[in-house]
Amino acid sequence: MGRRGWILGTVVATLLAGPAGAQQDIGVLPEQARLVPEEEFTIRTLPEPSPHWVYVLDVAFDNLVASRVNIFDADTGDFVGVLHSGYVPNVLLAPDRSAVYIVETYWSHGTRGKREDLVTVFDSRTLEAEAEIVLPKGRALVVSKQPVAALSDDARFLLSFNLSPATSVSLVDLGAQRYVGEIESPGCSLVYPTGDRSFSMLCPDGSLVDVSFREDGSATTADNEPFFDSETDPVFEHAARDSASRAWFFVSYDGRLYEVAYDEKGRTKPVDSWSIVGKAEAEEGWRPGGWQLVGWHDGLKRLFVLMHKGPKWSHKWPGEEVWVIDPATNGVERRIALEEPSLSLFLTRDADPLLVTLTETGVLGVYDPQTGEHLRSVEGVGVTPFLLDGFRP
Repeated sequence: MGRRGWILGTVVATLLAGPAGAQQDIGVLPEQARLVPEEEFTIRTLPEPSPHWVYVLDVAFDNLVASRVNIFDADTGDFVGVLHSGYVPNVLLAPDRSAVYIVETYWSHGTRGKREDLVTVFDSRTLEAEAEIVLPKGRALVVSKQPVAALSDDARFLLSFNLSPATSVSLVDLGAQRYVGEIESPGCSLVYPTGDRSFSMLCPDGSLVDVSFREDGSATTADNEPFFDSETDPVFEHAARDSASRAWFFVSYDGRLYEVAYDEKGRTKPVDSWSIVGKAEAEEGWRPGGWQLVGWHDGLKRLFVLMHKGPKWSHKWPGEEVWVIDPATNGVERRIALEEPSLSLFLTRDADPLLVTLTETGVLGVYDPQTGEHLRSVEGVGVTPFLLDGFRP
C-alpha cells in the first residue's frame, strides 16, 4: 500500500469509528477534565429606571430591519441595556416607568414577505417583550421622528400616524391591549397630544387641526387658521411641550418661535410668536438645525434649541450651540457651545436635569443645562442614532 492509500485508509477508519470512538475517549477522561452542561442561568433585572438613563434610538441604517434602543446612564456613561426592535420604530415611555412601547414593522422573511405592523410592550426592568398589539392599518414608514407616535396625556391610549398615502391615526387602548380603530385626518400629519382625549396635527397650509376622540375611536375635528408660512419658512416637525401649560413650541427654519396654547377641551388658542435670532445673529447666519433639535424642561421653564451658522435651507445641519430661551421674556438667556456639532438634544426631566446631545457619529455629550459646563462624552452609542428620550422621575 502506498503512502496515499495508507492515509486514505486511516481517514476512512476514523470516520467509521464515529461517535463510538469519541465516546470511548471521553469516558476515560479524568473527572476534572469533563465539561458539565450548565443547567441554570439567570437574566439580570434592572432596578427602577433612573431619570438620568438615556434611551438612544439607533435606526441602524446598515441593517434597517433590525434597529435597537441602547440605554446609557448619563451620570456615568455606562451602558445599561438594549431593546431590539424592527424597521424605523418609534419609542414611547410609560409615565409610571413600567413599560417601553415600541411601534415597529417586520416582514415574515426578514427583508421580504408579509408585512406586520405592531406595538410591542416591553417590561422596563427585564427589557423583555410582554405583549404585542397588531396595527391592521399599518403605520407611516419614515426615518424615526418623535411625533409619528404619541401617548394620550393620561397614557391610556397610544396614537400612531398612518400614511398610505391617505393620512390617519391608529388608536390603541394600552389598558386593554387592543387596537380600537382608525381616526381619519383631513390631509394633516403627525400627532401632538393636547389632552387625555385630544391631539393636534400639522396641515400643509401651515395650520393645525384639533382632534377630539372617544374611547370607541369615534372622533371630531376642528380647523384653525394657518399660523406659519409653509412655503417660505416652515416649522420643524419636532416640537417641545410644556406639560404644565400643555403648550407646544414650534421653531421655524429661520428661527421664529411659535407658542401654541390650548384650552381645556384641546382647542387651539391664538398663537404667539417671535424670532429667537436677533439682527446681528441673523447677519452672521445663525439659524436652527438638526433632527430632534428642541427640548423643554418643566422645572427650569426654558426652551433649548440647537443652532448653527448656515445658509437658508440648511435646517438639517447639526447644531454648534444650544440656545436657552426664556419664553416669558422672549429672549435668549444663554448660549452653550458644544464640544461637537449635534443633531439631537434631550433634557432629563428631574429636578437636577442634564442636557444630553447626540452627534451624527454616535457620541453623547452631557452638559449642565444651567451653567453650560461639559460634564462628559460617551462614545459608541449607536451606528446611526437619531432620537433621545428618558423616563420621568
